[in-house]
Amino acid sequence: MNNLDFSNRGQSLIGQKMFSILDQANQYEKKGMFIKHLELGEPDQYAPGRIINKTIISLLEHKVGYAPSGGISLLREGIANYYSKKVNKNFIENNVAISPANMLIYQLLEIFSNIGDQVCVFTPGFPTYFAASKYINLQVNKVELDSSNGFQLERIHVDKAISKNPKVIMVNSGNNPTGAVYSKDVLEYLVDKAAEKNIWIISDETYGMLSFNKKYFSLLELNYNKIAVISSFSKVFSVPGYRVGYVMADPKVIEKIILSSSTLYSCLPIFVQEGIREGLNILDEFTKKRRSDYKKLSSECIHILSKDNRISCSPPDSGFYLFIDIRKLDLDDFTFCSKLLEEYGTAITPGSSFGRPGFVRACFCKDINIVKSGLEDLVKFSKTLN
Repeated sequence: MNNLDFSNRGQSLIGQKMFSILDQANQYEKKGMFIKHLELGEPDQYAPGRIINKTIISLLEHKVGYAPSGGISLLREGIANYYSKKVNKNFIENNVAISPANMLIYQLLEIFSNIGDQVCVFTPGFPTYFAASKYINLQVNKVELDSSNGFQLERIHVDKAISKNPKVIMVNSGNNPTGAVYSKDVLEYLVDKAAEKNIWIISDETYGMLSFNKKYFSLLELNYNKIAVISSFSKVFSVPGYRVGYVMADPKVIEKIILSSSTLYSCLPIFVQEGIREGLNILDEFTKKRRSDYKKLSSECIHILSKDNRISCSPPDSGFYLFIDIRKLDLDDFTFCSKLLEEYGTAITPGSSFGRPGFVRACFCKDINIVKSGLEDLVKFSKTLN
């Protein structure tokens, strides 16, 4: 049998460590164990009926052919018009491309950087930032945010990032995993400093629409042509399987993204894009209700976690994640997650997946009873440790 000699790039595929917990959970489920899934940000609330109905209608109309690689014009124009009203700027179809948000991280990094270039990531950060950078053979410089102030981005962190002279800076306000929303002042400072050094900025704003404690500031409001803002409809509409994300940027960047998409996977299905376009008509109304629900539930979750003073969690300002500090416990984060799953049937994610060992992430976008029960399990388990 021949040796499977993979390329350096093939060998650099590291995936996401967080999925190993999911794999364990799936194995336990196959054995009949009931699992409380708090490890993945996969909302189990129903998606809007208008989106589902429009998707079905498009399928019945046999809209199953190829779509443009940049996305259908109806959706691109709809997104451009939506943000034109939101931030009082004139966006057009050529400022928007449709692609899965995870894929866009890879695409933008490839378009903006060369092998060996440096990309700066504020941690905790979304695992794909690290996996994509390694796959493309970029050097990742991590700038750690301080847990004592809720993982807020501050000017000192910006200065540290700029001093490393990266080709690209990744920023994620409406942060996954912490839920932190960064101030307008510090984001303007980041852009000003990046512009001085001609640095690209990728702003991941996937959870911006779900900001419930602070007013969210989008980098779309700023005038710097080396900003690319990415987002997704997976979380706000509870349709993660649709894989409809988007990037907004200078038209020349959009041209490159479209060429990249046409090379990598051709297009996203027309019927899911038309479904999402229908959802734009109710986006503000729908997200207002989601924000209200998540704000209430986050407070209840923080209360449960307060029952063991050796663990702590900064209240999130957006999204549906809790980033829980377990550093006072005599167990590393991955072992903590593995044993919690094994002994209590509750699945959560190790913080090391996000570049911050000593923390764990739990999501609260599931059935409220499942969420509360899972967090109570976490507290019970933590109390058994030294």
